[in-house]
Amino acid sequence: MVRIDGKLYRICLWIYSFFLLNLLFLVSCLAIITIFPAVAALFGVVREWVNKKEPPIFQTYVRLFKENLKQSFSVGLSITIIVFVLLGDFYLLTIFDTSMNLLIFSSVSFISFFFIVTVFYIFPLMVNSPYTFKELFITACKFGLYRFSLTVANFIILLCWLYLSITYSFFLVFFFFSVSAFITYWFANLKFLKLTSETKAIPSPNLAFSRFVASKRKDISAVEGVKG
Repeated sequence: MVRIDGKLYRICLWIYSFFLLNLLFLVSCLAIITIFPAVAALFGVVREWVNKKEPPIFQTYVRLFKENLKQSFSVGLSITIIVFVLLGDFYLLTIFDTSMNLLIFSSVSFISFFFIVTVFYIFPLMVNSPYTFKELFITACKFGLYRFSLTVANFIILLCWLYLSITYSFFLVFFFFSVSAFITYWFANLKFLKLTSETKAIPSPNLAFSRFVASKRKDISAVEGVKG
């Protein structure tokens, strides 16, 4: 007999939760235009899990989808435009052979690096605290560069998970996106915790920075209250 507080039950519940969240995400992306609000909602739900909370998945996902609809759409549109511009630049470098190619390639590669670092954590930050459009991009870039070894570790683990999911397509269809979001937010949370501990006695002049530090302190207090 399976106990509702037993390990087997908890494992089955986690499997079901990741499957349901992944399914909700895929369904939400069918309209294409709703992909970025779906990503925001996806990260919003896994944020609750990382913070040791177990909200109703469907209701929480729908609520977060609506709450982040406007900002996630504008952010997603900007990301899409930048991606096409960068890809276009790299493509043009393969067509035109000039003495400036090396300089242009280095410049575009440099910009692409910071862009990837920014995009990596822009949605975890979006669902963690309220930001203006400008604050979100600037803070996400700084956050990605902070404790950069964690960003690299996050990227490597996601690559391994992608390889496993491609090798066994079952994971790709039913679990890839929800697990990927959980892994990314878990690493983001490590950064949040380190930032919080490092800045407890140091007031930050950066408003956006202060917001997510204050938010994480609130989350930590809530978790400790539940444990107590």
